[in-house]
Amino acid sequence: MNLNEEYSTLIEIARKTGDPIKSDEAHVIVHANNILASKDVPGLVIDAEETEYGIRATFTVKAGFVLKKPVHLCFGHLGKEGKQVIESKIVLEDGAKAKFYSHCIFPNAIEFLHAMEGDIVVGKGADMTYEEVHVHGPEGKIEVRPVTRVIVNEKGRYVSNFALIEGRVGILSLDVDVDVIGRLGSAEITSKIYGKYDDQCSVKDVIRLSGENSSGLAKARVVLKDHSFGKFYGEVQGAAEGAKGHVDCTEVVQGYAKAEAVPVVSVIHPGAEITHEAAIGKIANEKLWGLMAKGLSENEAIDVIVSGLLR
Repeated sequence: MNLNEEYSTLIEIARKTGDPIKSDEAHVIVHANNILASKDVPGLVIDAEETEYGIRATFTVKAGFVLKKPVHLCFGHLGKEGKQVIESKIVLEDGAKAKFYSHCIFPNAIEFLHAMEGDIVVGKGADMTYEEVHVHGPEGKIEVRPVTRVIVNEKGRYVSNFALIEGRVGILSLDVDVDVIGRLGSAEITSKIYGKYDDQCSVKDVIRLSGENSSGLAKARVVLKDHSFGKFYGEVQGAAEGAKGHVDCTEVVQGYAKAEAVPVVSVIHPGAEITHEAAIGKIANEKLWGLMAKGLSENEAIDVIVSGLLR
């Protein structure tokens, strides 16, 4: 497969994830360690270079710029075996606003490692949304290891959504650490995972609320079936006057799957307030029966309920 075919295939698969890559929108498209395409827009500076196993890139949204269209990051590999390592830094300068949409596409991977090391800085009054959607094939055991470190400054806002619900998870180790250091800063992290077969899913979300009147939410929705295993570790720490945070985890198990949830609420300032809720269990029979009464099979009813939970 040549570079043009790789480009076209990645673009087509990305389109199916719900937010297609358009030619007039900022983007970086990478297959293995080849940068197939790169486009910036006014207010966005992209500095990207190829490395032995992937790329190293810095994305800077200049102060005061509001990007009305998303920045697309497409990282993929169409082969069955290999390794891809992405090193990225995203900086939103003061007053900037942007949405980044990361398409991670590995439809044929069987023995593969996708690792990402990301650093994000959200400036004063800046607003960043980061959506990461994975597309894996139905077979194989791809290993996914994204590590993200985030700093949120005064009145900054950071929202991230991670979804791995199509194809096999394989081995997932998701590690997100956010430090809201600025007054009135906020962070919201959501993870949605669908584990099957003997998938191993580990999610670790940590938010430190160090700024006065800052807020944070760590939220996970994990569905496990067959012999899969899932563990969620969610921690929100209140470390300043007026800081408010919440940990919210729901895990659904089917078959012989196993789930663990470790919600940690920590307060090291008397003026902070942190809460949590966690639930692990099977799909309620009454929900299944209600859908089956409408003509769905049990498996179809389960799929409908799971889709709603992970939407």
